[in-house]
Amino acid sequence: MLLIHIDAAYFHCSKAIVRSRLLDPGARIERDRLPSAGAMHRRLSGGTFDGDSYDRDLPARTVAGLY
Repeated sequence: MLLIHIDAAYFHCSKAIVRSRLLDPGARIERDRLPSAGAMHRRLSGGTFDGDSYDRDLPARTVAGLY
């Protein structure tokens, strides 16, 4: 017997995934054509946001604050 305790479960509307065309190869954009999250924040802030630091620290921040 296997007993599993679940602390949290996350669900996303399947319609949103279909509408986004997430799984449609024809809708995909090459990664190098997309700005980074930090670059988007910097542009939206009028250049006052430190996008380079944001991008550099993002992986560790994501792991630390994911749940």
